[in-house]
Amino acid sequence: MDKIVVVTGAGRGLGYCIAKKHLSLGDVVYGLEFQITGELKELQSENPRLRIFQCDLGDDASVKNAVRDLLSSEKKADIVYSVAGIFAYHDDKGLAATDSETCMQYYNVNTLGTLRLGRELWPLIGKGTVVVIVSSEAGSIGAARRKAEYAYCMSKAAVNMLGKLLSNELWEKGARVLLFHPGWLRTQMGGERAKRSAASIEPGESADNIVNIVLDVDKRPGDQLYMTHQGELLSW
Repeated sequence: MDKIVVVTGAGRGLGYCIAKKHLSLGDVVYGLEFQITGELKELQSENPRLRIFQCDLGDDASVKNAVRDLLSSEKKADIVYSVAGIFAYHDDKGLAATDSETCMQYYNVNTLGTLRLGRELWPLIGKGTVVVIVSSEAGSIGAARRKAEYAYCMSKAAVNMLGKLLSNELWEKGARVLLFHPGWLRTQMGGERAKRSAASIEPGESADNIVNIVLDVDKRPGDQLYMTHQGELLSW
């Protein structure tokens, strides 16, 4: 297929599986990761089409440096996956125990990280580009039932608004935006409970579902943005 694909959080979990899936399809993948993992290095040794860069999405200069080679080498990005994010179960707290510093950390990475990435890649986003934002059902205001996790949920609700605004801005350019709840993943971020639960999902299965929807994006109406990895629409 020979598409140019950018994936943040490519070192493990969902991002790694998305990168691996696109490599299997013959695409060129630019993998961005906060800490370059052994898994990612091994994948690169097996796939010369994978190019990896250290990137801290919480820092303007780091994002700019990470995409410098991409901007000089490519004229267009076909698919941009903003996957990287932060979550910790010890932040499952009610209002009285929630501190503003933690909220800012989540917002800086989960929300502004996607904004930084899109801003730096803006020259490569054009007709036919698909920008994919990994959000969460936790970002749905209409379906919110939780009584805690303020920092995480608010950061995901904010990234949903970012995605909607970006979709509006990109519509005339012929580019699309999709936001996904990837499921409760059996990953480090998903935690030990996810690994033991029948309600959770392997990251490879979620990645396959997301990539398949992205590759068939033209079959989906332009006003359908926010959905599960299986394509079921979610309430904003």
